[in-house]
Amino acid sequence: MKVLGFTRPASKLKASVEEAEALGFKVYAAPSLDVIHGDASEFERFRESIAPGVPVIFGSTTAADHCSQEFGDEFPEMMVPCEVIAIGPGTAGRLTDLGVRVDVMPEDYSSYGLLEEIRKRYEPGRILVIRSDSGTEIINQGLESTGFELIDIASYKLKAAESGDDMKALMGAIADGTLEWMAFTSPMSAASFFDNMKEAYGKDYPALMKKVRVAAIGRPTADRLASLGRAPDLIPEKTTFRDLLMAIRDAE
Repeated sequence: MKVLGFTRPASKLKASVEEAEALGFKVYAAPSLDVIHGDASEFERFRESIAPGVPVIFGSTTAADHCSQEFGDEFPEMMVPCEVIAIGPGTAGRLTDLGVRVDVMPEDYSSYGLLEEIRKRYEPGRILVIRSDSGTEIINQGLESTGFELIDIASYKLKAAESGDDMKALMGAIADGTLEWMAFTSPMSAASFFDNMKEAYGKDYPALMKKVRVAAIGRPTADRLASLGRAPDLIPEKTTFRDLLMAIRDAE
């Protein structure tokens, strides 16, 4: 049985642990980020910016959930005139469950795959990105460099969760050599975890992170890990949490 650690937003932690345990892992997990509903002004900008044929990108299931929370039964109707783009199958499934038709999903479920798909399908013009206030600049820079008029809507905000007993147990499992794999699911959660390790272990934390094998859910997270001094040992071909778990399970 492989011993796996990860951090996830508090709202996703229980389901993520259950999914990992069902695949045969022993799990150490802790909340990484607290999710806060977006400001009213962001949703008003969203409403004012949508128009027939305008592509609207949803960058996560959470982005879709917070739009539904804000607009209620009106949300699916608002999306009818738009070209709705989901970054991956999880987000597409959530939008469908909320009554929103999904028109486009990239083959590569990542910011890079999304950019490639948009460039193939659309001429430069207005495009909306619905995500958190802390997303990477990959999509923004890529679209703006191609000539798109980007409107970035923060339907939710993220802040680092406080370090509690679960986080201490997770870090301790790295320090004492119990943990075999540490999985990271976003650039921000990686940075937050390294901040916790630095606070707990000081100058020893880089050496401790080399005692555990590290997996990143996709290239943006891998890039952040590399910038933090610990490039990942594994990146799955598909950027979903389940694909990440399965890649770790099957790794030699």
